[in-house]
Amino acid sequence: MSDRIHSIDTLRAIAIFFIVIAHVQPFRGFGTYGNYIYFVLDTIGQFDVPFFFATSGYFLAETVNVDNVISTVSGSIRKLGSIYLFGRLLSITAIVGLALFQGVPVANALIARGLGDISTIDFLYYGSALAVPLWFLTALIFALIFVACFVRFGKTRYLLPVAALVHIVGLIGINYQIIGNVPFRTRDALFFGFFYVALGYQISSINWTPNENRSHIYFGAACLLAGVQLVEQYAIGYIIRDHVLRQDIFMTEYTVSTIFFVLALFAYVLSNPQWGKNTILPKVGKHALGIYLLHVPLIRLFRTINRVWRPEIGIDLSSTLLWQLTLTPLVYALSLAIYLFMAKIHVIELGGSHTPWLNRIWSHSRISVRERSPDEN
Repeated sequence: MSDRIHSIDTLRAIAIFFIVIAHVQPFRGFGTYGNYIYFVLDTIGQFDVPFFFATSGYFLAETVNVDNVISTVSGSIRKLGSIYLFGRLLSITAIVGLALFQGVPVANALIARGLGDISTIDFLYYGSALAVPLWFLTALIFALIFVACFVRFGKTRYLLPVAALVHIVGLIGINYQIIGNVPFRTRDALFFGFFYVALGYQISSINWTPNENRSHIYFGAACLLAGVQLVEQYAIGYIIRDHVLRQDIFMTEYTVSTIFFVLALFAYVLSNPQWGKNTILPKVGKHALGIYLLHVPLIRLFRTINRVWRPEIGIDLSSTLLWQLTLTPLVYALSLAIYLFMAKIHVIELGGSHTPWLNRIWSHSRISVRERSPDEN
């Protein structure tokens, strides 16, 4: 196996495309068959966020041990923290820019996006303030801290069982309330991210290397489990809760079958590490986080343009087949292009800090202070 697992980068590129689908919501409300199409796409794509959590745990296990766990995880937290801060600034900039474009008071736009309701726990833990998709970053930060605690105290044999137990509580709280009522949010670090990071850590720490000759079996298993996930999510949303798919979409989040779906996908990519190597997908997958950060502001931009232009052109673009077919790939490609452009002009550092200008300001301030201080000699 080569140093770079191209198949993981390839699946990252595919996973982030499904995340964009989840937020663009193509074909949702576009007639009966439109709801069917969106339900299938969104449900199959439910592996996306769990896969990113699992890969983080997988690569963490390759570098961390009881002696370096604090420094290693601290470095990851600093990097993720800079990305989170960049995402927050990007969200605020997008809200302000769109408000000015529409001629809406900026203060009203910020309040409408929940600025007045921000709490410390929402900002630091749940990560849902102003831009809900950024919850992934705070969940990953805390999930890494949870895993690091087990590593630091030499209790990794308990890691996956404990994570699985709390994940079961999360599953009950988000999808299986008929079993019991869980009176708090469970799409977070503890009840969701922790389990998948622990799962990836466990896969790497036991040095699980699926046989290359069985890659077609793992691929078949992943396809089968995608079907199982469709059945489970349909049962949760439209049988247990008595919704009607042709009328509306019920969002089911993650389910029991998601666990095995992600495992099958992981087995496939590990058994076929060169998958996608000669395509553009591994290169895109390396920058999946950039697409994640930028796609929601771009979606809001296109939807705002549609609302503003609708009276002028006399048509709601979102009601056209062209909009439904092209918005997702357009947002995907533009998000990547803008992210790489930001790196080119040194707004961010690929693979490093996403707030390098803060470091430059801090360094400049320290130099200025030293220059103003009396000469000790």
